[in-house]
Amino acid sequence: MPFASKYYLGALAVMLSLGSCSVEHKIAREYVGSDTTRSVLVMSPDIVYKKSLKEWQIDSAARLDERTLDSLLWVNSRYLQYIDDSAFINRYMGNYIAGLVELGFTVYTEDSLLSFLSGKPNAFIINVAQIELEEYVMPLREEAQFDEYIYSEVVDLNAVNLNSWFEISPLNAEEDETLFFASLYLTDDMEGYFRQYPFTGEVRFSYEVDTLQLDAVYSLGALAGYLYSGYTFDYLLNSYLDKKSEEEGFERSDTYYHFDRRRNYLGKAGEGARFIPME
Repeated sequence: MPFASKYYLGALAVMLSLGSCSVEHKIAREYVGSDTTRSVLVMSPDIVYKKSLKEWQIDSAARLDERTLDSLLWVNSRYLQYIDDSAFINRYMGNYIAGLVELGFTVYTEDSLLSFLSGKPNAFIINVAQIELEEYVMPLREEAQFDEYIYSEVVDLNAVNLNSWFEISPLNAEEDETLFFASLYLTDDMEGYFRQYPFTGEVRFSYEVDTLQLDAVYSLGALAGYLYSGYTFDYLLNSYLDKKSEEEGFERSDTYYHFDRRRNYLGKAGEGARFIPME
């Protein structure tokens, strides 16, 4: 094939791809703007599952039965035993619902189920199926080089992980709901540095730890609720694009769109900034 023909076909492919992306972005922008047609029924969990991963703190943990070990881990936990489920869920779900409203959804709860079921167009059921808090220790390794030697230090930080599972399905859908996972974590704040003493050549690591407080764990729940309202919107937006590409025959790009509500900006979602589909 002549060079000119190859160039022409390559340029044509690029133009078609750009045209497809342009159509896709236009449809996505229209979806963002049509905020009066989306209704969601939000279902909340009743409890927060809690698990300490600090088995190493319990003597003879390997020889204990699961119930005894869990009890010992619970009473020795730094944060979990003090978390009030209702208060944590209220902050989490309050921010989740507020975020959905901010994104243009009409939100119904289980108390208003009949109103939700009375012929709402473009309606979805969102079940926050499970919330789990995990307490553990995160080793943080710091390194520095002086002369030809590399020095390292490991500092153990308190850490709390928040895992969430969401079920999302269109109202009256024949297929099963789609299950998603998302996770966030918090640790102590640590500031440290290596220093070499000029007269002896000795290298020492100095550091200070700002210990994670219980209030920060509640704040993590509030942050997650607000963040995941955006993940929910992005999932429904991208699902809508997938459906429209099939109906209108344009090629869907591999872009996963994210709508930044604060900047009113529609762009590409960052790596990992989305729900993880569960098989």
